[in-house]
Amino acid sequence: MIKIINFTLIIFFITNIVSASEINMYGSDQQIIKLKDHFYIKNLEIFEINPDGTFGDIYYYKVDKEKNLVDVAYNLKLGYYELKMANPDIDPFKLKKGQIIKVDLKFKLSKNFKIGKVYVDTHRKRLFLPYLEDGKLYIITFPVGTGDENYPTPLGVYKITEKKVNPDWVVPPSAKKNNPNLPPVVPYGSPENGLGSRAMRLNGSEYMIHGTSKKSEKGVGMNISYGCVVMRNEDIERIFDLVPLNTEVIIYDSSKENLP
Repeated sequence: MIKIINFTLIIFFITNIVSASEINMYGSDQQIIKLKDHFYIKNLEIFEINPDGTFGDIYYYKVDKEKNLVDVAYNLKLGYYELKMANPDIDPFKLKKGQIIKVDLKFKLSKNFKIGKVYVDTHRKRLFLPYLEDGKLYIITFPVGTGDENYPTPLGVYKITEKKVNPDWVVPPSAKKNNPNLPPVVPYGSPENGLGSRAMRLNGSEYMIHGTSKKSEKGVGMNISYGCVVMRNEDIERIFDLVPLNTEVIIYDSSKENLP
């Protein structure tokens, strides 16, 4: 059963640009939804799907005291690259108080998507989980970090073959090459453990969907991994119990192709 709770919204005012009543301000339609003992922010982390297959909307945010787009993304629970793509003409490291930022949270999944599968878009750096509850279809979505050009996140269809809570990190050769001082295994709780509080292994390989260390949380939404899909701990903890073993994970690039 889903329970919707009133959420205290922050109302932002734009001066000398456009009336706030004419545009969607970030946070203006957010609510809290409880699903399977976890809370999600409606119209940010969980969405209802429109008849045409779209969901979400485009919003605007008035910079308060953040000085760069990295901080805005982190404070708004978004990814840096998705904000950068939505605001190509803004200097991401010289924001001014009162500056208006576009927040593009309008999505459309391919007609091929299936309930109960996990979808990861390496272009938009987003994980999507279609979820059916009480006969109603929702999309749960969170920003993710992916690999860079040297260690790209592999595209394709995978299955979750292992799930771990508070995992130790078995250091892969790629990470050892970049940091020879790392031990073979970094225990959970160590600042050097990059897996965070949850990990889901794909096809028994070294690639996983996992959490992150505290120092890397702001990097979620960027190319920060050795090919794994990286989430903030509070985000992966809220989908971990919804995704059983052998769940299919489809990793794709929406800028180049539709879903397989």
